[in-house]
Amino acid sequence: MNIRSQLRWFSLAALSALGALAACGGADVGPSSNPPAALNAATDLNRTAPVGTPLANAVVVTVTDASGRPVQNAAVALSVTIGNGTINPRVAMTDAHGQAAATWTLGTIVGANEVTATVAGVGTQLKFEATGTAGAVTAISFTPQSPRLLPTVETFQLTAQGLDAFGNVTTPTPTFVVRDPSLISVDASGFVRALRRGSVTYVLATAGAKTDSVLVTVLAVGQSVCMGLAATPLDLSLGQVVTDVSGTGFCVHASSPSAEYAVIPYFNSGVPSATVTVEVRGQGLTPLSLPAATIVRSNPGPAGPAPVVIPDEAFESRMRAQERSQSALRRAAGGQSGPSARMDIQRSANAAVTVPAVGDLLKLNTNAINYCDNPDVRVGRVAAVTDKAIVVADTANPIGGFTDAEYRSIGVTFDTLVDPVDRAAFGAVTDIDNNGHVILFFTRAVNELTAQAASSVVLGFFYGRDLLPKTGTAGTCAGSNVGEMFYLMVPDTGGVVNSNKRSKALVVSLSNGTVAHEYQHLINASRRMYVNGAGNVTEEKWLDEGLAHVAEELNFFRAAGVSPRSNIDATPFPDPKFLAAFNTFQLNNFRRYAQYLPQTATQSPIGFDALDDDLPTRGAIWNFLRYAADHLPAGQENAFWTKLVNSTTSGVANLTNALGAAPNGFFRDWAISVFMDDNAPNVDPRFQQPSWNMRSALPYTTSLPFPLATRTLSDNTPTALTLAGNGVSFFRFSVANGQEAFFTVTSNGQPLPATVQLSVVRVK
Repeated sequence: MNIRSQLRWFSLAALSALGALAACGGADVGPSSNPPAALNAATDLNRTAPVGTPLANAVVVTVTDASGRPVQNAAVALSVTIGNGTINPRVAMTDAHGQAAATWTLGTIVGANEVTATVAGVGTQLKFEATGTAGAVTAISFTPQSPRLLPTVETFQLTAQGLDAFGNVTTPTPTFVVRDPSLISVDASGFVRALRRGSVTYVLATAGAKTDSVLVTVLAVGQSVCMGLAATPLDLSLGQVVTDVSGTGFCVHASSPSAEYAVIPYFNSGVPSATVTVEVRGQGLTPLSLPAATIVRSNPGPAGPAPVVIPDEAFESRMRAQERSQSALRRAAGGQSGPSARMDIQRSANAAVTVPAVGDLLKLNTNAINYCDNPDVRVGRVAAVTDKAIVVADTANPIGGFTDAEYRSIGVTFDTLVDPVDRAAFGAVTDIDNNGHVILFFTRAVNELTAQAASSVVLGFFYGRDLLPKTGTAGTCAGSNVGEMFYLMVPDTGGVVNSNKRSKALVVSLSNGTVAHEYQHLINASRRMYVNGAGNVTEEKWLDEGLAHVAEELNFFRAAGVSPRSNIDATPFPDPKFLAAFNTFQLNNFRRYAQYLPQTATQSPIGFDALDDDLPTRGAIWNFLRYAADHLPAGQENAFWTKLVNSTTSGVANLTNALGAAPNGFFRDWAISVFMDDNAPNVDPRFQQPSWNMRSALPYTTSLPFPLATRTLSDNTPTALTLAGNGVSFFRFSVANGQEAFFTVTSNGQPLPATVQLSVVRVK
């Protein structure tokens, strides 16, 4: 095309464009403010890159309206849906061209990664995919590390792998070279054979640009398996604990027959959801005699009965989660707590009527599903008024329930046991309704929350919405009862509600334990909201539940007439008073702890997130808090509980402040105590649990062996497991009298990270 032709073409194109604009009446071609209608990718949907690589502008999308015009300021939500990578930002706003961009950093694990993009109002989603490949070799792992050929062993298999910076296996496999080929030979697969004895040499492995080595020791007859080790072999006395042992190689010397030991790795991670692989190998071990599991019964007599009902703790967990999310929404809207809320509550208190009289009718919202909406109002009759309790009975309760005298007895128990115990430990509850009492509402609405023949039962609850004002400058909560109160199960001898029969005796026992638990939640929430100056900081569930279980235990101590730090074993259980107090207040703490003991490697006292409070976590945090309180100076226990509740922080930060130090060391020592307490004489007090002899009391109450999971090491055989954050495991072994055993503890063939702390103990 010549120049004249090009000019003619340009002129025609320009005229055509001008004509199009004229046809539109000069319409705006800029960004649209209409709702988004379409979401499209502006970059590749598939790619491949090394793991951990940041890909700038890897995720670019275009948002358009129904006419195809770009939409400006549309919020594009971006989330990592496969892999452990990150996306930044997580919410990207579109520009004048309707485009939004984000940097995608691939995860650290070889394989699939995915980011999903969504826009409100657009039904389709975009999925960006990437395959992460192994990076350059940065390390070489050896299995075993520090291998030793015993006098009776001629060969072993050496495995070497190249690893990238994130521990992914690279290719090709390493090649081997022996420094002293007269001592050993090694083939291409890593098969090692001894050619002579009584010396050491290195095997070098090379992968890519990386070379590393492992020292091979070939022992002659009469030489110790620990030959050449710089550190002196550990010679432990009975009950001794040695901490901070190096996993690169240590020895244990047995100075008595039938000695039994354990290697204890503890994962001291600040990230509870993190995991690490640990491999333990011992050489020179003898078979460990495993005595049959026994049930310790110090006294004859029946053990405490198994619980007739199992509390539906999942229901409470959902309720606490809803409190957390709903209060966050109200905070975002400018409501819930702080000076405005306190002012609204104070106005409500000033206008409150006096304490109701027996026979008065109260209308109370019992909706346990919706936080503030859809009130389910039930009519309750005041059945008893005691010094601290207003006991209210739903007028629609099944017949044959408690009499007014029985309701009054429950109120008196609250006055004389639960209220003083919980107040002394956690602080005084607020009085937003200005009546000086706590309402105990016995209502069939609680029974209705349990389906027919369900495996677990809703026993009752406290709901934080009742601490909010119904109206006011700080926000509204139409469903609030504006008062300190609990909702409790009622007797139902005929099974009127969902065919679930509940006797009077059962309900009394369950109610007292439930109130002890829920009262801590009430005190904690009310003081954070109106007393502590915590503003909108709510406690993380794992710690809030742990404190509620401590409240149960404190009420047990008072009701049973026993004290903490008295190492309670099976001996007092046949006493009716002790057993009744245990079944009312403490039995479920034992049940939850029994759930933790088989899962110590993957469970811990700290929840994986702020909302994690499953049964093993609850059992562990109760036991840890008891351990921590028992190791404070005498007379400091109640101050510890009070600090944890009267706080402006939550979770680990709260625990750190109450302990006066980061809890890492406490957690490690407690984890060792789970194995060592009452398992050997002369154990350092750091590794004991002073209040309970669980090896005696727990089997007695369950009629089952002590359920702590342990592993038994076999000679020259690696045993591997995965530890979660704050997880611990126990590897038992034995060494022949007068002999030594050599140990290495690694992680994926590499030295242990500093966060894995090793201890060695002797129990027999």
